[in-house]
Amino acid sequence: MFFSEMTFSKKIRTIPAICLAISLLFTGSIPAKTTEEKLREAQQQKAETEGKLGETQVKKQNLETSKTALQGYLTGLNDDLAEVSNKLSTIEGELSDKEAQIEKTGEEIESLEQEIDTLGEELEVAASEIDEQYGFMKKRIRRIYEQGGNSYVQAILGAGSFTELLNYADYVEKATEYDQNLLDKLREKKQEIAEKKARVEADKKEIEEKKQQQEEERDDIAELKTDAAAQQSMVKGLVNQTVTQIHGYSGQIAQAEADAKAYEAEIASQNENIKTLEAELEKERALAEKSRRMAKKDLSQINVEEGERELLACLIYCEAGSEPYEGQVAVGAVVMNRCMSGAFPDTITGVIYQSGQFAPVRSGRLAARLTQGANDSCYRAADAALSGQSPVGDCLFFRTVIPEIKGHVIGNHVFYTP
Repeated sequence: MFFSEMTFSKKIRTIPAICLAISLLFTGSIPAKTTEEKLREAQQQKAETEGKLGETQVKKQNLETSKTALQGYLTGLNDDLAEVSNKLSTIEGELSDKEAQIEKTGEEIESLEQEIDTLGEELEVAASEIDEQYGFMKKRIRRIYEQGGNSYVQAILGAGSFTELLNYADYVEKATEYDQNLLDKLREKKQEIAEKKARVEADKKEIEEKKQQQEEERDDIAELKTDAAAQQSMVKGLVNQTVTQIHGYSGQIAQAEADAKAYEAEIASQNENIKTLEAELEKERALAEKSRRMAKKDLSQINVEEGERELLACLIYCEAGSEPYEGQVAVGAVVMNRCMSGAFPDTITGVIYQSGQFAPVRSGRLAARLTQGANDSCYRAADAALSGQSPVGDCLFFRTVIPEIKGHVIGNHVFYTP
């Protein structure tokens, strides 16, 4: 495949300005990696991603276990909360009943106090009546015995007949008996009132003691209510805290699931990349094997078109601009070895622009360098390679030095054939 300088110019004009500006910053070389190294790196990256996936799956499992445990704990807390709430409701009912009892007992005490006051008044009235009746008796007797000539003895002696005497004596006896009976009834009534008052006062004392006991029981219930309310508040706090933790675990589990899916997608992508690299590696080995089987062309059979010297020098600049001159010649020699191998395109342009072969072509750096040209050292190295010089023999590949690849080491490059 042949390209003229005009073709190069057209290709260069298609490069975005920003890529051109960035590529101009590079003056040294960025050696490409071999397909075999890329494959090892891809396999290593896949192994690392699989390790991360495994860690994420374990993390997710641990999170789910913790979440399940918290959910069980939450169920227990909800049961405790229901029990405490029911207990608190019962205590509040008991407290309300106890306060109602205390109020009723207070009303009973108030009623008894009123009854005691009434009995006290009745007792005072009875005592007054007794005193009054006793006074009447004393006055009557005094009148009987202290009326001058009409004393009790004179009345008896002055009776006109025995019958009159008996009648008068009977009258006196009945009057005295009446007074005595009335006085006895009044005393009995006073005693009855006093005893009733004593009983009422005893009842009042008993009820006051009952009220005191009820108030103490109410205080105990109120304390139980305070404790139950505090316990309810504590359990509610634990419930809220546990729910928050469960939500947190759910979020972490969702994130772990998302991470796992991302890792799985990455592994799938890495598998595809590995397959691609394996295919490329197989292709490289096939090319190397084909190159070994096919007869090598002579340098004189390679037709160097116009502009290809410039193209080769700029590729050398991009790949080995900061390498020793020998290394620059070696890069040019690899291009020429490919042209002569029979397993690659037989032109410099074809070799350099062969798909996936040189990183500066893919990155656009080569196109940018073509607008400025290479330096003198790279032009001399290109001329040397075009003349058939090769410090690396028939090597078809090169990359940065790594222990796994054996070959000709020049500067930071190792030149080899798989």
